[in-house]
Amino acid sequence: MPSYLPSWKRNPILTGTIVLTLAGFLSRIIGFFYRIFLSQQIGAEGMGVYQLIFPVFSVCFSLCCGPVQTAISRYVAAQNTIPRAKAKREGSPESVLLAGLILSFSLACACALVMYIGSEFIADRILLEPRCGSLLRLMAVTVPVSSLHCCISGYYYGLQKASIPAFAQLAEQAARVISVFLISSVLTAQGREVTTATAVWGMVCGEFASLCFSGTSYLLRRGKSRERRAPFTYLPKIVALALPLAATRLSLSILQSAEAVLIPSRLKLYGLTDTQALSIYGVLTGMAYPFILFPSAVINSVSVMLLPDMAQSQSMGNQERIDLTTSRTVTSSLYLGILCTGLFLFYGADMGEILFSSSLAGSYITTLSWLCPFLYLSTTLGSILNGLGRTRATFGHNIACLCSQLAFILLLVPFIGIQGYLYGLLFGELLLTILHLFTVRRLVHIDYDVFHHLLRPLGALGIAAFLSKKITGAFLAPAISLPVIRLALSCALLVLLYGFLLLGSRKKR
Repeated sequence: MPSYLPSWKRNPILTGTIVLTLAGFLSRIIGFFYRIFLSQQIGAEGMGVYQLIFPVFSVCFSLCCGPVQTAISRYVAAQNTIPRAKAKREGSPESVLLAGLILSFSLACACALVMYIGSEFIADRILLEPRCGSLLRLMAVTVPVSSLHCCISGYYYGLQKASIPAFAQLAEQAARVISVFLISSVLTAQGREVTTATAVWGMVCGEFASLCFSGTSYLLRRGKSRERRAPFTYLPKIVALALPLAATRLSLSILQSAEAVLIPSRLKLYGLTDTQALSIYGVLTGMAYPFILFPSAVINSVSVMLLPDMAQSQSMGNQERIDLTTSRTVTSSLYLGILCTGLFLFYGADMGEILFSSSLAGSYITTLSWLCPFLYLSTTLGSILNGLGRTRATFGHNIACLCSQLAFILLLVPFIGIQGYLYGLLFGELLLTILHLFTVRRLVHIDYDVFHHLLRPLGALGIAAFLSKKITGAFLAPAISLPVIRLALSCALLVLLYGFLLLGSRKKR
C-alpha cells in the first residue's frame, strides 16, 4: 500500500472492520425490520417453531462450513507471508481455497442428505415438534450452498479483502427479505395463511444469492491468476486446524440444540402450556436476543479481520504487533460493551414496547443488557486465540460455558421460569470471558489500566445516561410525538455524549 495514503487505508484490520461493520449494520437493520414483519405474519408461536430448526442447521454448519472457513482464512493469510519461491512449490492461496472447497462441499452434501432423510425423526424425537419436519427438508438445500460461499469468504478474509464477503452478506439479506415479502404478499392476496415455511424459503433464496455474488467475484478474479495449484498440499493442514474447531462448534451446536429443546420443555414444568412456552421462547430468541446482538456487528467484523492478522504476525514472529493489536481490540470491545449495556438497560423497555409492541420483549432486552461487555469481549478474545492457533483452548472454554448454561436450564427454569435461563446466559458468558482472558494473558501482553479502561467508561456512561434522560424529558418528549423517532434520538444522544466524554477524558500522550 503506498505510503502517501491515509494511515487508516494502510491498516487492513481497520479498513476491513469498517467495511464489514457497515455491511453488518445495514444487514442487521434490514434484518431488524424483517423480524418485525415476520413476527406479525407468523406470530410469536410461529417464531418459536422457526427458531427451533436453527440448532440443526448450526450442527451442519459446525461440521462443514465454519471450521473450514476459519482454516482457509488462516492459511491464506500465512501463505502470503512466505517467500514467493516457496509459495510456488507449496501452492497458492487458490490452492488453499480449492482444498477447503473439496472438504467442505463433500461434508455438506453428506449433512444435507442426513437432514433430508432423517427430518421426521429429528423433528419428532429430538426437537419434539412435528411441524419442524417439512422445514428441515427444505432447509437441507441450503447446507451445500452455504459451504461454498463460506469457503470463498474465508479466502477473501485471508487476503484481508473484506468487501466481497461484506457485499455477499448484503446480497443474502436482501434476497431473503425480498423473497419472503413477495411470497407473503402472494399468499395473502390468495387468502392463504403465511406459515414458517415462507421464512425458510427466504433462507434458501438468500443462500443462493450470496453464492452467486461471491462465486462470480472469485471466478472473475481467478481468471487473472496464472499461479499453479496443488490443493492436496494444504488438505491435511486444513483438516488438522479445522478438526478441533469443528469439535468445538459441533459440541456447542449440540449443547445449543439441547438448550432449544430443553427450554420449552422445562417451561412446561414451570406450569406453562405448549403455546405459552413456544411463544416465550420465540420472543426471547427471535426478538430480544437478536436485538442485543445488533451492535455486535462491530465486534464480529473486528474478530473476522483479527484472525488472519494474528496468523500473519505469528508467522513473522512479530510479537509486538500481536500485543498492540490485542490491547487495542480488547479495550475497544470493552468500551462498546459498556455503552450497549447502558443503551439496553435504560431504553430496553421502550424498545420492546415501541418496536415489537411487546412488554415481554422489553423486559428480556433489559435483563440481557448485562451480557454485552462479556459477550463482546469473549468474541474478540476467542478470535485472538484461534488466530494464534489455540483452538483447543477455545474448545474447552466454550464447553464449560454451555454446560453451565444447561445446568441453569435444568435446575432453575422449572422453579423460576425463563429468568433461570437468563441468569445462566449471564453466568456462562462471564465464565467464558474469564477463561479466554486468562489464556490470552499467558500468550500476549495486554496494556490495561483499571481506571482508564473500566472506571472511566463506566463514569462516562452514567453521566451520558443521566443527561440524555434529562434532555429527552425536557426537550424531545414535548417536541416529538412519534415514539420511534423520539427513541432513536434519545439513543443517539446517549451514544454521542458517551463518545464525547470518553474522548475528552482520554490519556494525553
